Amino acid sequence: MHTRRVGDREFLVVLEKDEKVVANLLKVAADEGIEGGWVQGLGSIKEIEIGYYDLPRRTYLKRQFDEDMELVGALGNFAMHGTERVLHLHCTVSGPELLSFAGHLFEARVAVTTEFLVRDFGVRIDREDVPEVGLRLIRAPDGARGTGGRKRKEAEA
Repeated sequence: MHTRRVGDREFLVVLEKDEKVVANLLKVAADEGIEGGWVQGLGSIKEIEIGYYDLPRRTYLKRQFDEDMELVGALGNFAMHGTERVLHLHCTVSGPELLSFAGHLFEARVAVTTEFLVRDFGVRIDREDVPEVGLRLIRAPDGARGTGGRKRKEAEA
């Protein structure tokens, strides 16, 4: 893994063949003290485990792809759950048939290379357990959830 600072709070992270994607991105966040941030990337991965969250069953339906695939794109964020650093990462992958599969990325290994841009927000973002959906969701800064811009605009009118 190679990490290079490319901005005030931005890092270029290049992972090499056989390195774990999620584990290494979490390592970069820990090493750099990132408690809230954004990540995006592309490359080539294998031994991929992605999933779709089945809300009624409150569980992930997982699928494994062992072959080398293009990492067409990955987007996610870093946050904290207590003292645990959390990476919420989604990806789209494609094989030789040029068909795409997408979902939450649990883990993968690098097939050739991956390149990620990691951005540190410079503030802590917290996740909290939300039992009604069975997930850890980002907590709004004031502890409220889902007020939305429309309600604020209506209140101002």
